[in-house]
Amino acid sequence: MPPDDAEFRARLRDVLTRSGLSMRALSAVLGRDPGYVAALLDPSRPSRARPTPADLLRASDVTGIPFVELLAALWGIEPVRLADELARLGVGDPQAGGVGGLTEAERTEVGDFAAFLASRRPRRFRQRLPRGERSPGGSR
Repeated sequence: MPPDDAEFRARLRDVLTRSGLSMRALSAVLGRDPGYVAALLDPSRPSRARPTPADLLRASDVTGIPFVELLAALWGIEPVRLADELARLGVGDPQAGGVGGLTEAERTEVGDFAAFLASRRPRRFRQRLPRGERSPGGSR
């Protein structure tokens, strides 16, 4: 859910600070008129359309602030939601699809189980590790 107007202004102010740009410069990066960001930050001015995802993509390219962080801050779209949907589409890390929505503890548990399963495979099928390295399950 997108942030309300007051929260949006606070988040936009944070983006402005992180970018190191002036309000006019950020407006230009977003492809808007010079007073666009100033108007968004001023609660006494009439509401203006918020930056579109395409605007945020341009801002990300110029400022180095990751696109997913801008979407989260200004549109309320969390990175985990994007990662989960991309994984379901088969985009990105193929391993992330099955564990993307899990907590860190759950991902660790899945990793431990995978190591357990690998340790149960017949010896001839186990991957050989370079001398001195250990497998995730602890055996060599």
